[in-house]
Amino acid sequence: MNASSAAALYVLLVDDDHDVLAANARFLRVSGLDVVVADCATVAVERLKEGPVDAIVTDLVMPGQNGIEFARRARELQPFVPVLFFSGYASVPDVVSAMRLGAVDFLEKPVEPEHLLTRLLALADGPVGAAHTRGAFDLSEAMPFRARVLAYERHLIETSLAQHQGRIADVLKALKINRRTLNEKMARLGIRRDHAID
Repeated sequence: MNASSAAALYVLLVDDDHDVLAANARFLRVSGLDVVVADCATVAVERLKEGPVDAIVTDLVMPGQNGIEFARRARELQPFVPVLFFSGYASVPDVVSAMRLGAVDFLEKPVEPEHLLTRLLALADGPVGAAHTRGAFDLSEAMPFRARVLAYERHLIETSLAQHQGRIADVLKALKINRRTLNEKMARLGIRRDHAID
């Protein structure tokens, strides 16, 4: 990644949490990106009407219009803009909706600013989808939609297991599913129970 491609990246950052919005915007600007901010979907839509952006980073859960509804409107205004979603908790239906809208990534809150920067710089370095590590968002390989959903489910479960040090009770609470469903998903997705603690 060179400095000129970083400076050329114009990002719309959308979050109703003003502290998080300001901190992320400041970090991205110091890192050489051009950032415009919005604290709600209505303001974000107005920003998009002012001119094209290279990427949108939006919170999923916001008062009024949520991130999915905003992304639909954004697609009408700028059909090919990459959209990155982030959220403290995302249900599978939310992720499915995001992928149908062509999400290039779905980051879990709290998002480390360095990780967000890395994801954005990957967009500047190559075609959308080329640098994505999660199969759920690997658009460049034309992965079937169902396979992308399963890949995201696997990512969600593995991430939760890691975050909760394998404690199944905590994973069930975080993912809001029952033990039987979790066991079935882990078996179907080939997730090993080595580090799981009942």
